[in-house]
Amino acid sequence: MPQIKFGVGIYGTENAREAVELAQRAEEHGFDRFWIGDSHMIWRELYVLAGAIAMATERIHIGPGVTHPAVRHLTVTASAMATLHELTEGRVMLGFGVGASGPANIGMKPASVSEFEANIKNLQQLLRGESVIFNGTQVKCLFPCGDIPIYIGTRAPQVLKLACRLTAGFIHAGASDRLAELVQQIRGYTTEAGRDPNAVEFVYRLPCAIDANPAQARAAVKGVVARTAMTQLGRLYDRGQLENEEDRRAIPRMRQEYDTYHHMDAAHSYLVRDEWLESFALAGTPEQVRAKVKAYIAAGIDELTIIPCGPSKQATLERFAREVVKNI
Repeated sequence: MPQIKFGVGIYGTENAREAVELAQRAEEHGFDRFWIGDSHMIWRELYVLAGAIAMATERIHIGPGVTHPAVRHLTVTASAMATLHELTEGRVMLGFGVGASGPANIGMKPASVSEFEANIKNLQQLLRGESVIFNGTQVKCLFPCGDIPIYIGTRAPQVLKLACRLTAGFIHAGASDRLAELVQQIRGYTTEAGRDPNAVEFVYRLPCAIDANPAQARAAVKGVVARTAMTQLGRLYDRGQLENEEDRRAIPRMRQEYDTYHHMDAAHSYLVRDEWLESFALAGTPEQVRAKVKAYIAAGIDELTIIPCGPSKQATLERFAREVVKNI
């Protein structure tokens, strides 16, 4: 079985101290990375959490999962990441995307593809200590950290190709259907960009719940699945490629009733069809979860990041480490 990384992803929905404790438990149980979501009006502040976690851990890598240029000016992101790089002595990675609930909740639009490409290039320059022109003014970070791994969170083909040209990796938070095919697509895009086909890491991120009662585990992940299913199936719906009639009826309702101020929480569970859970989540008994993880690894992913769900996030990541990872 190929060796891969394992990560934990959180959205700051609980007390900030709980997030720090969860990161400590993740490190104790051998996870490689700890990703922190960025939607500052509904989740605890990303960089405050990251700084606290940096000082409370020694090995695990830490970073946004993901931040965006719409709300945070690139100079703020560059300064924050350079500071986090110092605190962790290099244990950082940067997840970056066009933006979803973060900009939406304050009336802003996500970045366009062309804007996003320019943002990535400018951010890389700032992190290296190079000068960038903003609004006619030359800007430079006086405490640069150099190149750090940037991972693009996207489901859009154009942005996917962008990630393969410019960054260290790609974060996939969609369905597991045709996962091996998507991995090969990434390898192909990377080769087309003139890079080693394995130069771009494939990070697969999805909600996880483990319970002796599979139905309880599946119910626990529905809030997160609501967003990912709406986005991925919604794209197929817009193209006229969504074949299932019940899915076609579900998407308009989700778009109408989904509230970004309750982004990826249990308030949207009622919108999720049970049939979606097999593809959009990692939920069930330890044996069921372990079988799916083995299939993901066989598909060629480089990292599996779980979003722990259920009554206790600590219990979920502990069970995943003890009953799944150690038995693979």
